[in-house]
Amino acid sequence: MTELAPGPRRLRVSSGLAFVQFLRPALYVLLVASAFLSFWAGGDIAGFTLPDWMRGAAPAVFALFFIVFAIYRFALVRARKYPAMAGLFQVGLTALIWVLLLPSTRQKIVPRHIIDDVPALFSSADPRVRALAAEVAGYRPDGAQYAACLIDRLNDPDARVRERARSSLQRLAGVDAAPGEDGPPAMEKWRTLARQRGWMR
Repeated sequence: MTELAPGPRRLRVSSGLAFVQFLRPALYVLLVASAFLSFWAGGDIAGFTLPDWMRGAAPAVFALFFIVFAIYRFALVRARKYPAMAGLFQVGLTALIWVLLLPSTRQKIVPRHIIDDVPALFSSADPRVRALAAEVAGYRPDGAQYAACLIDRLNDPDARVRERARSSLQRLAGVDAAPGEDGPPAMEKWRTLARQRGWMR
């Protein structure tokens, strides 16, 4: 018995499946990139913080992932290579994750009662409080945001505050930008390093 030639629909399905196979590597790349940017936007990595203009990159990259994933999954569903309900659920869940990544959504789910008191402590009249603030800033996961305050404390009247501020800056940067220097010269060198790292403008 001779085998019947595949019909037009079967040819279209086969060619469509062959096309979506090319989308699989792009899915992995986009997913890893969006996850990396999401984690980086929440703090610093090895002393480097994400520039302000890239903080919204994670939702954009994940949006591309969502589009490619939806095309890939619906193509499999149309070719009857994947359950329709499972495909719809996965696409819907992916859309929900994208919404949660949006900056407006992330601001809404952050508890409003959490207030950062460290910047205010830097201005305390008590040098012990200022020294404590300088030390705490160096151990925060997002300590780079206090770079400007720490640099200002390098010129503090109290030696303990200056020492804690320098130690915290060294801990955050991994290097000493002004070894053996104090006062305005050291402050200027630290400001230069902070701008290079993206901690200050």
